[in-house]
Amino acid sequence: MRFINAILLLLAICSHLPGKTTHIDDLIVHDPCILPDPVTKTYYIYRSFSPRRYGNEDQPAGIQVFTSTDLVHWEGPETVFEIPEGFWADRDSNPWAPEGHYYKGRYYIFTTFNAWKEQLDERPGRPFINKRASQVLVSDSPMGPFRPFANKPHTPAGEMTLDASLFVDDEGQPWMLYCHEWVQLGNGLVKAIRLKDDLSETIGEPITLLNAGDLEWTKKNVNYRGTRYPGAVTDGCYMYRTWNGTLVLLWSSWSKERQYVQTIARAPSGKVEGPWLIHEEPLLWDDRGHGMVFRDFDGRLLLSLHRYFHQPATRVQIWQVGDTGDSIIVGKQLLGSE
Repeated sequence: MRFINAILLLLAICSHLPGKTTHIDDLIVHDPCILPDPVTKTYYIYRSFSPRRYGNEDQPAGIQVFTSTDLVHWEGPETVFEIPEGFWADRDSNPWAPEGHYYKGRYYIFTTFNAWKEQLDERPGRPFINKRASQVLVSDSPMGPFRPFANKPHTPAGEMTLDASLFVDDEGQPWMLYCHEWVQLGNGLVKAIRLKDDLSETIGEPITLLNAGDLEWTKKNVNYRGTRYPGAVTDGCYMYRTWNGTLVLLWSSWSKERQYVQTIARAPSGKVEGPWLIHEEPLLWDDRGHGMVFRDFDGRLLLSLHRYFHQPATRVQIWQVGDTGDSIIVGKQLLGSE
């Protein structure tokens, strides 16, 4: 089985060489966030890479981009960020869940870095809690190069975090959404914290939006680096405002059946502060998740997510979405392999 997986991974790498066109059925991107850029009328999807997987071993880890004009054929990848020397996180460890955003004329990537050997915290009954935190990168072009604002994370010191995202409320206030890791807490949380207008730093203290342990269907023990620990996962937070102002928070977790799932919560108040109503059942099961909602250049509301959590099986899928005003509903799958 390991030999077969190695062959599949080698084939995947060869199909993702720079300058090559990849059909969406073969596009391997974990945590796929599609940026429809209003300036270039081009779709951008960012993915992380490490020297061990996609580069040569002398190259630092970083972020690459694929581009498309039809969501079907993707050009690339091209490197848009490499972890610089002297950075607080490991240079040979790939960033997690790079998410592209266009905001006030500039381009931003929200992503997560690890310093695997640096202990952040120690708690009874928890695994080794390494430094893991989310950060914003900035560029004047969606093709980069992107750079960090500073050599430090955006998320609060002392918190083990991942999967940061951008949301701008109806008063124009930018927020960083992120997941506070179950590894540190037991039950993972989704949190939000205000950002400065240029997204360079966070402001004030975070607020908690939801707790993964509050749902009956979430898996309450997780295999982490070969050992099982009590806890429930929060992953992949992303926020969407419906036509009547309701906020929908997309997020993912693991079910008791060991399936990765896509689910949502809602804030009818239209305020990031909530209160938040957590859906009792996921939107999509069967090893699908870490989704985000976007409109294509034809005005269709779409959901992008990954099918199959573990590479090299991971593939991008795009689904039809309906905005009911009070929530969203998922229709049929439009693009991507099964």
